[in-house]
Amino acid sequence: MKTEVTVIGGGAAGLMAAITAKKNGRDVVILERKDRILKKVLVTGNGRCNLSNVNATNENYFGIEKQKQDINHILNNFLPTDVIDFFENKVGIICNEESRGKLYPLSGQAASIVDGLRFYAQNLRIPIYTDFYVTKVTKEMFEFKIFSEDKRQINSKKIILATGGISYPELGSNGSGYQIAENFGHSLTKLVPTIVQLKTEKHKIKGLRGIKLDAKVSAFGKNEDKFEKICTYEGELLFTDYGISGNVVFNISFVFPLYKEVEFEVDFMPKFDYNNLFTILKKRREILKNMTMEQYFNGMINKKLGQFLTKMSGIPKLSKNISELTDNEIKKICTILKKYKIKILDTNGFKNAQVTAGGIPLSEINLENLESKKTKGLYFAGEVMDVYGECGGFNLHWAWASGKFAGENI
Repeated sequence: MKTEVTVIGGGAAGLMAAITAKKNGRDVVILERKDRILKKVLVTGNGRCNLSNVNATNENYFGIEKQKQDINHILNNFLPTDVIDFFENKVGIICNEESRGKLYPLSGQAASIVDGLRFYAQNLRIPIYTDFYVTKVTKEMFEFKIFSEDKRQINSKKIILATGGISYPELGSNGSGYQIAENFGHSLTKLVPTIVQLKTEKHKIKGLRGIKLDAKVSAFGKNEDKFEKICTYEGELLFTDYGISGNVVFNISFVFPLYKEVEFEVDFMPKFDYNNLFTILKKRREILKNMTMEQYFNGMINKKLGQFLTKMSGIPKLSKNISELTDNEIKKICTILKKYKIKILDTNGFKNAQVTAGGIPLSEINLENLESKKTKGLYFAGEVMDVYGECGGFNLHWAWASGKFAGENI
């Protein structure tokens, strides 16, 4: 079989690239390793599909090669307003803006996005070959030869590589696209899981598994010899046996791939500043003067967490009478409630990560058209490149925007 353009990868970037190329008059096919396209999209946003973010700009994207990636012209080519227009007026999906600018289908179902794009591609008569696991790609003269695991072959003038990263491997992203790129002379930056649960120092979370609460978390990254504050998020924090999880961790985990050392500072009482909290705790010393430290945080924060933080503040015995607390001890408790430091040791792995940080360096790609600088006719779209975004719809937005850009320029 021969075709003009072959898109390898039936995810978000691949579908958008194929749709755009087809609408621009190209003969195009999609090859998907799994039995269905858009499997990863189906699980995004907890099954609701956070498809974009109205605030998406260059500032929301990073790379291992450089902390900020110069992709503004690609993002400006397909703005969040364009995403809304495409899905509402072409695909038939009503978009709904929620907190922090996150966009979801009004139905609240990721399946709406999957079905809408699938039907749209079908209406454009784009052939989609599922269970087509590309194991080898060669180039002879001006034509690529694409071979599947089961010995099928497609000859194509041009290729868009949209195979994703290696996060959620059971959904199809197994890193095979990196091997294809490397065979054509490309290198890889370090691959790191992101938008993922994080592993921490064990003694800082011991016995806290299952505790869930709203907290403010600030991330600090080490540059040279000192830590600098990167960002702060508020949200649900969940303690696990290996470290921390919850939406606040997913929101802030994007910093981990960017720094050699990362430390989080947790504010367990974000509704009160330090001075107000100090006043409250001094008052509790009077109100609860006949009780022990075991009861000091009752009705204030999770009891087990309160007892744990009491010990971490330097009070070894919970049998200590509350009336015996000194002002200095209360200040130490205030500090640990407002600035509890946890060193981040690792992530919880690609199997649990939503996104892969790292990939094909942008220095090896012509950013004017997303064509390889190593091999003419080879283009890239989506997560396979060394670009990743913050949590909140930014990564799917990059998939749409880069897919459209590659599809137009091919």
